[in-house]
This record gives sequence, C-alpha cells and structure tokens, in this order.
Amino acid sequence: MFNFPSYFEQLFENECAEMRSRLLSVATGSSPLENILQLSSAAVIIFEHSFYIFDTRRHLRDQQQSVPSVHVALERYMASPHAAAVRESVGAAICAYQEAMKTAVYTHQGSLPAWMAKLRFKRSQEKKAKAELIETLFDITLNHRLPRP
Repeated sequence: MFNFPSYFEQLFENECAEMRSRLLSVATGSSPLENILQLSSAAVIIFEHSFYIFDTRRHLRDQQQSVPSVHVALERYMASPHAAAVRESVGAAICAYQEAMKTAVYTHQGSLPAWMAKLRFKRSQEKKAKAELIETLFDITLNHRLPRP
C-alpha cells in the first residue's frame, strides 16, 4: 500500500542528504565555524536562486515534470565562480574575526576595578567583532548572488 506521508518524507530526506553531501564537498574551512558560515552563505544564495527558478516556471505554467528548482539552483551555484569566491571571502572574514578577537588591547582607565573594566572591554570587543563578521557575511552573500534566470 502507498503510504503518502512516509513516501514523500523519505524522498525529501534523500534529496536533503544529496544536497548536504554536495555542499559539504565544497566546504573547505579550517574550522567548524568557517564551514558553517560557508554553508550558510551558500544555502541562502541557492535558495534565493531556487525561488526565482520556481517563480519563472510558475509564470510559464510549466506543467511538465521537471527537476526541482533547488537542484537546478544547486547545480548552477556549484558550476559558478561564486562558490569559490564565497569560500575565499568567508575564509578571509573568519581570519579577520579571529585576529580581532586576539588583538584586543586593554588599557585601564576610569573608576571601575581593573578586572571588571577589562571584562567589560573584552565583551564589548567581542560584540564588535561578531557584528563586523555578520555584516561581512551579509555583504559576501549579497555580492555573490546568482543572476536571475
């Protein structure tokens, strides 16, 4: 007997596993954080392009069975120079982030005890470095979008 939900759940799981392995094959980060950020940027780019492909097909009333738009977008991303550019840009952003986290230099000034002032300074520097990393990731993702179909 055909079990509708489990059949499509299995199909979805198989597609996800295939996409995951394809994306992981291009993630070359030296750290888990770098891999996560590379994959996140790639996923946003791929899903955005997938939406445009889907929307174009919908407007063309493409009724034939065709390759899912996310697979087409994945193939286009993998074949594009954007995949390598995202890897390199994310790697550079991670290096800058790690360097910013290491080089925070504190000089004591003010009325707080030195240990408390140093802790506040470190936290503010970490917040600033994280905010800069997130802003850089947004820029990388927006600058390496695939062209609309």
